Amino acid sequence: METYLIITIGIAFFVGGVVKGVVGMGLPLTAIALMTIVIELELAIPLLVIPIIATNLLQAIQGGNFLSLIKKFWGMLLAAVIGIFIGAYALYRLDPTYLLIGLGIIVCIYSLNNLFTIRLSISEKSIPFVAPFVGLLSGFLAGTTGAVGIPVAIYYQMLKMKKDIFVQAVGIQFLFTGMILTFALFREGGLQENILIASFLALIPTAIGMWFGWIIRNKVSEDKFRIWLYIILLFIGLNLIRKGIF
Repeated sequence: METYLIITIGIAFFVGGVVKGVVGMGLPLTAIALMTIVIELELAIPLLVIPIIATNLLQAIQGGNFLSLIKKFWGMLLAAVIGIFIGAYALYRLDPTYLLIGLGIIVCIYSLNNLFTIRLSISEKSIPFVAPFVGLLSGFLAGTTGAVGIPVAIYYQMLKMKKDIFVQAVGIQFLFTGMILTFALFREGGLQENILIASFLALIPTAIGMWFGWIIRNKVSEDKFRIWLYIILLFIGLNLIRKGIF
């Protein structure tokens, strides 16, 4: 791999780590959006798996609600497994331009949803019926675009979860998705030894980025950071759509 690609990928994980350190989520989407500027999705997604698992492990088990959240959303997690395997299968068989356009649309929707603070609400009574569909969609998008957990995060926001429970629930979903995605990509032949080593090495810029993110969180308004983040992601999403079309 050429030097400029290694540097760009390192920067992508660093920036993703900064975002994770400041707002507690956003590493996969930020890193994948930046990496796909210079490399294909088929290579970018496998690089994510180890940083996703490592950065969400503590987030998932801290808070005292681990087992209760798994019991509550087991249908979503199970459906996500199916979605991930379908998505990973499609990743290596669909036209890459369609996947780029799909990723760009997801990034744009996510950015606009947060920029304009669109907050719909839904009852917890919907969980047995809606959660499995959300999990299936989230898993499919994770497998095809690397956009881990976006539908799930939006669904959790609609449930009006308390902040600490929301953070732990997202951590569980991301951790679970990362583990299953690792197995699915390995099964499809996309996670070879050299890629796995590179994914482990990606922990270095990710960890440094998270450290900077924690510093920024104490010095800069989180709301201002979020606004600029989503504006930048919106332009990245539009560029991905342009790249896919033209």
